[in-house]
Amino acid sequence: MRTLHKGVAVLAETLIKMERCGLYEEALAELTEIWADTSEVPSVAGMTAPEGAEIFLRCGSLIGFWGHNRQIKDSQIKAKNLLTEAHRRFLLIGDSEKIAECENYLALSYWRTGEINEAETFIEEALSHDLPISSETRIYAQLTKSLIHLSRGRNEEVVEHLKRLETEFRAYGDAFLNGSFSTNLGVALKNLGKTEESLRMFELARFYHQKSRHKIYLGTVENNLAQLYRATKQFARAHRAIDNGTKIFRQLKDRTREGFSFDTKALIYCEEEKFVQALETVEKAVEILRKSENFLYRAETHLTKAKILLRLNDFTAAIFALFEAVKIARENISEETARKFVGEFENALTEKNKIAAENSVVPSELNAEEIELIVPAVIAQYGEIQAVRIKNAHLENIGLSINSLAIVANVEVKRGDLTAVCEKDGDEISCGFFDREFGIVCLEIPGSEPLLYDEEKIEILGKIVGVGRLANTTNGKIAIEPLNL
Repeated sequence: MRTLHKGVAVLAETLIKMERCGLYEEALAELTEIWADTSEVPSVAGMTAPEGAEIFLRCGSLIGFWGHNRQIKDSQIKAKNLLTEAHRRFLLIGDSEKIAECENYLALSYWRTGEINEAETFIEEALSHDLPISSETRIYAQLTKSLIHLSRGRNEEVVEHLKRLETEFRAYGDAFLNGSFSTNLGVALKNLGKTEESLRMFELARFYHQKSRHKIYLGTVENNLAQLYRATKQFARAHRAIDNGTKIFRQLKDRTREGFSFDTKALIYCEEEKFVQALETVEKAVEILRKSENFLYRAETHLTKAKILLRLNDFTAAIFALFEAVKIARENISEETARKFVGEFENALTEKNKIAAENSVVPSELNAEEIELIVPAVIAQYGEIQAVRIKNAHLENIGLSINSLAIVANVEVKRGDLTAVCEKDGDEISCGFFDREFGIVCLEIPGSEPLLYDEEKIEILGKIVGVGRLANTTNGKIAIEPLNL
């Protein structure tokens, strides 16, 4: 058991209360008599072993929170060193609850720098101690575990984990812990598309953090609400929420969260298809987070930038932004995260290809309109043909204008042939100049980025050999013109 003199005990209790209100700088000011220079270790001369260990713990936790918000260089290294020393001292004393508390804060510090594997190791250690169900240290560790799992995208696990523990949080946790519990559960539910449940959790989080007076986390709730409104296409509400969050973070000088709030706003613009505003906004996020030790936030803003540039048809710049996100992840987070970013970019490219899909099969439309194709001999010689309608203007400079019909011959295509392909899952048809390498089919499109497909997931319909112009329909008949490319 630890024995703290009244002065140290009161100080420690005050520091914990201030930490849970987000008053990190004010709490550090309370330590100036024993920690005037934060580049040095705190002075614990004359204190008992438990008192010295407690001071190292409180200093480590506070410098970790404060440095993360203000983007103070090497703040997490300082936090880890102080917490490691506190951990060592409590191990000598044999205080299991304080050992677990150190491990929880170490997990948070590693999470801030994106070192998720290390964070998970420490949190499992914190939860391995035999602590009572009412222990706030144990409850806090469960909260941190959910935060780490959110970073790994384990949303279903987070929902199952937290719902199982909700009774304990509500019974034994303070307003800060309950607010954070509601936030993490709300984020997981949002990610799973459970909008109504998620909204209830965020409203509950707002209630608890108003009680805890943690203004930074109130701003975080606004950020999460903005993401929820974006997902449900309530864009006016989304902008109001994120602007509220940004205002809070700026007032509190939380540069890290202010920067990431611009990432959220950029994604809202992107969802609205306001891509120029999205790019301008994400550039603000990139610049603000340039010096942050939160490598996960930094990497994610570059990934957001890559997705926006993709929608602006700047494929080369998008690839460079992706490379930057992957580089940050690979060097500072994990190979797993780097691969996850590449996968997200590939999904964004696939989605863009679907949105920009140029054609759709129209035999049934032709029958309904009773259109007859007049096919010249030079095209009829191909035998089996079909018509697809051109849905955009990307191929106008080679004679396939929007709403014209591309005539596709069912023949083997060669490199450079103007070709139509169909996605097996979605029946979407795309056209472009054909190339194939290592199981990847590429359709080059003049003036736009190429479309890339896994060969096993598409059907190559054939070579485009002619065009029919619907504007020139006469008595339900269209004369097909050969394409000479």
